[in-house]
Amino acid sequence: MDSSTEIYDADVAAMAELAREFGHHAGRLRYAGVAPDHDRRSITVYRVPDPGWDSEILRLLESEVAVHLMDAPHTREELLVARERAWALADSFAITAISIPVDGTTLAVTSDAPAASVQAELDRLVPGLATASPGRTVTL
Repeated sequence: MDSSTEIYDADVAAMAELAREFGHHAGRLRYAGVAPDHDRRSITVYRVPDPGWDSEILRLLESEVAVHLMDAPHTREELLVARERAWALADSFAITAISIPVDGTTLAVTSDAPAASVQAELDRLVPGLATASPGRTVTL
């Protein structure tokens, strides 16, 4: 399906934005990201599991839009801190981009430097939180 035939559902977009706002503020200690699925009229909220947090977000997002909760290894907050630390490598390597994944996995650090060298420094600086990606293309 090309972009001209993609479905856009305003309710799905609104629920995704509500989840994002909650996750960036009051829910930041568990939130990793949100992915809307307009075709399926649902959103997937990635979070570090916690029964109390899960109950709170499900109550907040109660609507006709289906909400799926998926486990994430890291919170967005944790990855934001790691991203700031990883940017410190720009003094030594040509870092062109650092992206935070919506699913809370690892940062994608794009660099023109050899990936193995960058990865060694990332492992020292932010162990388990970042993956080196060669070239200028950001891996999501």
